[in-house]
Amino acid sequence: MSKLSPAALRARTAKARIVLTDIDGVLTGGTIYHFVDPSTAELVEFKGIHAQDSIAMAWLTESGLMTGVISGRVSKGTDARLRMLKVKHIYQHRLDKAAVLAEIMAAEKLTKDQVIYVGDDIPDLAVMSRVGLAVAPANARPEVKAAAHWVTKAQGGDGAFRELVEVILRSQGLWDAILERYR
Repeated sequence: MSKLSPAALRARTAKARIVLTDIDGVLTGGTIYHFVDPSTAELVEFKGIHAQDSIAMAWLTESGLMTGVISGRVSKGTDARLRMLKVKHIYQHRLDKAAVLAEIMAAEKLTKDQVIYVGDDIPDLAVMSRVGLAVAPANARPEVKAAAHWVTKAQGGDGAFRELVEVILRSQGLWDAILERYR
């Protein structure tokens, strides 16, 4: 489901310099697990990020694009994983997502057209109206899908981010270099 033609989607992704995303419901399926660490009595949160989405995030960085996450939740494990993937902008425990977006855009001297954002839930709406390309995974809330310029075929946590990254890398002429690494 897209409000953009394939040519318009390619044109918007060709301008991208940064891809920002929510975590829960986009890079994960949205399920959050908790357990109490018996040694510290501290509540520990963990979740799974799809391996295809992870490698896609790494490909963006390796290809010269910036990446970032803006999440309302905090997870030490997710932070460590994002650092492994060389994500440049990591903002957790931030529901003021529009303010974070403005901060990133100012720091990187970005225009709206150079920013892509992927979100799945109501807190993402504030960002989606302020970027050049707003993307929602197939299982996003109806209000988010309505605000998105493009909705992926894949669900969040099941390759939606990867689907977007392949479009970006192809539109910027970078996909063949990715494939060549693995031949």
